[in-house]
Amino acid sequence: MSEIEINKTLDEIVFGILSPQEIRKMSVVEIRTADTYDEDGAPIPSGLMDSRLGTLEPRQRCATCGNTAVRCPGHFGHIELAVPVIHVEFTKIIHDLLEATCRNCGRILIPEDKIKEIKKRMERAVELLGEVPQSLYKSVLAESKKGKRCPYCDAPQYKIEFHKPTIFYEVMGSEGAQRLTPSMIRERLERIPDDDLRLLGLDPERARPEWMILQVLPVPPVYVRPSITLE
Repeated sequence: MSEIEINKTLDEIVFGILSPQEIRKMSVVEIRTADTYDEDGAPIPSGLMDSRLGTLEPRQRCATCGNTAVRCPGHFGHIELAVPVIHVEFTKIIHDLLEATCRNCGRILIPEDKIKEIKKRMERAVELLGEVPQSLYKSVLAESKKGKRCPYCDAPQYKIEFHKPTIFYEVMGSEGAQRLTPSMIRERLERIPDDDLRLLGLDPERARPEWMILQVLPVPPVYVRPSITLE
């Protein structure tokens, strides 16, 4: 039987953020201890070298797929964080979203009539260019940051200050400044509608902003982080 060679061309590569549900779904074990090996050199269950994550030893078999180190692809685990943690790489996006959306209802701080105009401009851009230019997304972000009161729920908006590496404050005038905890920020980001995120250049199916506040950490398979057993 002759083999048929099929050539395919990639049009694009799209990157996204794993949701907490996706991390848990692809995980084979929850890691509960930082320990790796016991006194006999065996992997500690629910530890960072748990045998369900794969195996490095030629004669051992993976506790998940039953294959040896040669055939086992490795398997992810996960760590449940005690409290949410802000991902340091996304602080700029988080800051922009907090300033561009309502602190109460989560809507973008642009009236509905202007949103209709923006959508028409985006549709025309797609027809002419095949995509929405970044300059248009930036103009929408700049416009939404000007809002001092929500056009939908009439809630007043306050300045958001960011201090490196991951600290946010809401400056409430004479009432002073309130520090926003990761949990508070996550709750605000969860309220932003998908349509408003698209206006700001985010794809809610691949990168909801609340996923930038970590609740779960993926643990890579053992073969991509081999350790040395000390005798």
